[in-house]
Amino acid sequence: MKAVVLEETRRIVVREVKDAEIKEQTDVLMRVTSSAICGTDLHFYEGRMRGIEGGIIGHEPLGIVEEVGSAVINVKKGDRITVPTHICCGFCAMCVDGHSSACLTTNPGDAGAAYGYPNKGGYEGAQAELLRVPLADANCLKLPGEPGDQWEDDFVLLADAWTTGYHAAAICDVGPGDTVAIFGAGSVGLLAAYSAKLRGAARVYVVDAVKERLEKAGELGAVPIDFLKGDPIEQIKEQQGKWRAGGAFRNEKPLGGVTCAIDAIGFQARSKEDYSKEEPHWVTEAIAELINPAGRIAVVGLWPPKDPSGSVESLKQGRLLVPWDKLFGKNVRITMGRDDDEKWNGKLRDMILTGAAKPSQVVSHRLSLDEAPEAFRKFDERAEGFIKVVLKP
Repeated sequence: MKAVVLEETRRIVVREVKDAEIKEQTDVLMRVTSSAICGTDLHFYEGRMRGIEGGIIGHEPLGIVEEVGSAVINVKKGDRITVPTHICCGFCAMCVDGHSSACLTTNPGDAGAAYGYPNKGGYEGAQAELLRVPLADANCLKLPGEPGDQWEDDFVLLADAWTTGYHAAAICDVGPGDTVAIFGAGSVGLLAAYSAKLRGAARVYVVDAVKERLEKAGELGAVPIDFLKGDPIEQIKEQQGKWRAGGAFRNEKPLGGVTCAIDAIGFQARSKEDYSKEEPHWVTEAIAELINPAGRIAVVGLWPPKDPSGSVESLKQGRLLVPWDKLFGKNVRITMGRDDDEKWNGKLRDMILTGAAKPSQVVSHRLSLDEAPEAFRKFDERAEGFIKVVLKP
């Protein structure tokens, strides 16, 4: 089969590898029709997170069941499916409690497994023509329609990007009337903004510096904030002041920030002064300053155990300086971590089917598997218009 392989830092190749195959009677084999590139894949591509060199990359697949293990009962050959990034068993203590991303069965000795990810069980990645899906009854989400139909690009986002974006809005309880600041306008940040609007947020701000991504945020109903054009805290507070003028009491000045904030960037935040450099601390500090008393914060941008090539000494050892005094004084709630895909993907599928949502608005490029090396290069460079790339095997 043909697959996208990360040979070494910034070297992606497409080559023939041994066909994926069923190993356990609980497996199915998926023939992949779409597989998206995630921002997390860029961490591997750039060498900032190591461990999958020589292996197949990717964790966002959509496809058709090609072969079925003898113990599988929920799907059959020919069914259209997607599978979540995080591989779960469905029966361990964490899965039963709704935390499928921390499954205790699929990655013995640790919590949580994933496709194409270091230290997450050794499962091959999903940017390939075929994918082995373990524990299929717990992981396959059945979908209607046929490959290439009007839902193809929507359904592929159920594997990770939209479930993570929706998870971000959900864990900080975004609801009617809330004001939300989202840092990062990659696909997860944009889909977090989209989800916040779906959940009734009155005002959503998206902070970034890439023109096309900010324009997309505006198309999704958010207020774009370019952090290279001024302090994003002041920009948002100014917008809030104008918007709330005439509707706020005199003693509500301390509520001039936002009720919810989402970090959708993580450890590779760009500097406000020089976009070519990294300054990971400023996003956390900005959120602490911007969040209103009793606000809610979600952190879904990735933070690795260590970042040896990081720009900040503390982060090289996996340590982040956090302004706990401000956060404690404001009595905020912080929730962070990977999304529990299984909690959301079926519900989000049904929103797509009824026309209540169209997450594929964030998909910018549809390319063949053979174009993966160039796609990774341009995506990594934040080339003009590259927001979310879907590969078509």
